[in-house]
Amino acid sequence: MPTVRIRPGHVRPLWAGHPWVYAQAIASIDGTPAAGDAVDVVDPQGKWLGAGFYSPKSAFAVRILSRQHGEALDAAFFESRLRAARALRRDWLGLPNAQTTGYRLVHAEGDGLSGLIVDIYDDVACVQLLTAGMKRREAELFAAIAKVTEARSILEVPSHDHQAIEGFSVESRVVHGPAVDALRFSELGFAYELPAQSMQKTGFYFDQRDNRARLQALCHGRRVLDAFCYMGSFALSAARGGAREVLALDRSEAALAAGGLVAQRAGLAERIRYERADVKKTLPEMIVRGERFDVIVLDPPKLATSVKHLERARKAYRHWNSQALRLVEPGGLLVSCSCSAAMQPLDFVRTLALSAADAGRELSLLELGEQAPDHPTPAAFDEGRYLKAAFLRVS
Repeated sequence: MPTVRIRPGHVRPLWAGHPWVYAQAIASIDGTPAAGDAVDVVDPQGKWLGAGFYSPKSAFAVRILSRQHGEALDAAFFESRLRAARALRRDWLGLPNAQTTGYRLVHAEGDGLSGLIVDIYDDVACVQLLTAGMKRREAELFAAIAKVTEARSILEVPSHDHQAIEGFSVESRVVHGPAVDALRFSELGFAYELPAQSMQKTGFYFDQRDNRARLQALCHGRRVLDAFCYMGSFALSAARGGAREVLALDRSEAALAAGGLVAQRAGLAERIRYERADVKKTLPEMIVRGERFDVIVLDPPKLATSVKHLERARKAYRHWNSQALRLVEPGGLLVSCSCSAAMQPLDFVRTLALSAADAGRELSLLELGEQAPDHPTPAAFDEGRYLKAAFLRVS
């Protein structure tokens, strides 16, 4: 098997458990591995550190999968890791349960399967293969997922940014079982039905589950705005928590319609107004009209896909949060979110502080939420803790 040798000074993160070998950390490669080949990783003295799949065009040249010397990265390996991921959710997180049948089963590095995402929607599994190594082994992976999950259907869904770097492309397709017209599942007691054509990423944002539950306890009697709402899951939690009025804004008519159906089934349709809008244009219009809200949730799409986009992302976060803060009643609450892994929590909170200064407001950080625990990360992998949800008192 080809061997990747690490430069001096770059070993410690890998030794501690970091799963990525950065391209600039490679001193030499013994052999001529192709994209997706399995390779060994050794330190400058030749001591074995792990094995993983090679990605020659990626900044993450190797994603380490095994730290057990001699372990084969084969069908049995994938099935073992999948069973361990399932046991974690079932035995420690209580997933699935009567209230929640939609959750993340495999969170890439957090489950020792870097390059693989698996989300469960009741009896349907949605799968993303993010690396050439995983794509080359798709038959074994899909068979193992079918065996472990007993899913009625398995869908492969694209991640175009990752796959463009890795040198392959896919379109959404059913790889096991009958066709799927919609993803039907429950979360926190809400019954969702997401049309297949309206899916974003793997379909739904399970990572915000705990933050939505936290919001529910803070909205009784409040007027709430859920901006960039997608299906309005924050809006639903706010309404169930006793909010007197909720406005949910998004550009996707299909997502808003799907959210409206959830609200109707939950008996909350009268409290939530779903409105198609470009949030970037709507917030300034609301300021001019003198609108005010007790609670605002701002959950924009990813703005920094890499470190080189950070400065642009800071400017956008600063501007949008400054606009939102002008709409919060004194003593109210802003819940500001970022799913940009490149932006570290401290950087994000500092950016919010600048937004407050721009708006003539002061902020007190009450809580900084992260992704739900079915999105685990290795302890040595700071990059994996991507989601920030800042709960901020505004004065």
